[in-house]
Amino acid sequence: MLPQVEEVFEQFPKIQTRTVDIAAQPELAGELSIFTAPVLLLFDHGAELVREARFVHMDEFERKIERIYRSYFE
Repeated sequence: MLPQVEEVFEQFPKIQTRTVDIAAQPELAGELSIFTAPVLLLFDHGAELVREARFVHMDEFERKIERIYRSYFE
């Protein structure tokens, strides 16, 4: 799934992305209430804007990101 996610974010260069291995950082999983994988989270100044988990529909995810991106940067 990571290549698909990276492809989506190539269209939105002002969004910074990070990949985290929750197995290596279990305290972060608890802090973010992550109970499954994969999970895609989008934050703005600590506020969660988007959460997609397990079965992510990439078209829908891309539409959400595009809508948010336009509201911030256009």
